[in-house]
Amino acid sequence: MRADHIRLLHSRLSASGHDLGPDVGRLTPALSRAVAAALPSHAPPADWQGWPATRQAVALLQALARAEGVEAGPLDGWWGPQTAHAAAAMLARDSTGHLPDWRDITPATANPNGWPAESGVTAFYGPHGTPDGPRPPLVQVPSPWTFRIAWNLSQTRSFLWAHERTAPSVARILSRIHHHYGEARIRELRLDIFSGDYMPRLMRGSRTRWSMHSWGIAYDFDDSRNRLHWGADRARLAQPEYRPFWEIWEAEGWVSLGRTKNYDWMHVQAARPD
Repeated sequence: MRADHIRLLHSRLSASGHDLGPDVGRLTPALSRAVAAALPSHAPPADWQGWPATRQAVALLQALARAEGVEAGPLDGWWGPQTAHAAAAMLARDSTGHLPDWRDITPATANPNGWPAESGVTAFYGPHGTPDGPRPPLVQVPSPWTFRIAWNLSQTRSFLWAHERTAPSVARILSRIHHHYGEARIRELRLDIFSGDYMPRLMRGSRTRWSMHSWGIAYDFDDSRNRLHWGADRARLAQPEYRPFWEIWEAEGWVSLGRTKNYDWMHVQAARPD
């Protein structure tokens, strides 16, 4: 928890009548006692009293978010992307008077191309590629704007690799993004920062499951500003000005893991999460 999250707790508990002393942006003994006194009214798990003070504080923040109509995930006291998103939403409402205008919108569920579930990608697309081995049928889809390579911005590329079954969809998407934003705005928003397309590899943290990149059905953008585990409170592509970008992908059935799960905001794929 950051200092602003602790201040959020401090303000809520002070408003409900707890005497906490000055707000110093850290978990003081008085604040910890107030957290422990407030938690029982929110039906925490049975073992909550054995949790460290910081975990209790996170649990209370989750409970307060839920009470204020902000989804924070399970009341478990663990800080994750959904809790971070809830805290960011609460802070935004405190400062602006309203919740962020789009992060709680359910992404479009259209699937006009019939993209499969992740568990069915092999049946739909055929075998995945392997390092130094066979690769799926790939097509170079020309881009209306020039991409800069994330790990070397002086290096450019004018196309994306796509599986032959997704190539027509990718071409339509790139055309619509270009039409909506224009080249100057694309560069300003760093939508020209390309971080990956076809790359045969296992999913991060897995020894058996292959990444969607291994079929040429996934893309990453601007990874340095949209880290894997960052939620909407930190990821650049979670900002409101990127909503049309994601909606263009979603209209073709592609899935943003950021928009659906609030992590890996750099990533979009032509496969539906199971």
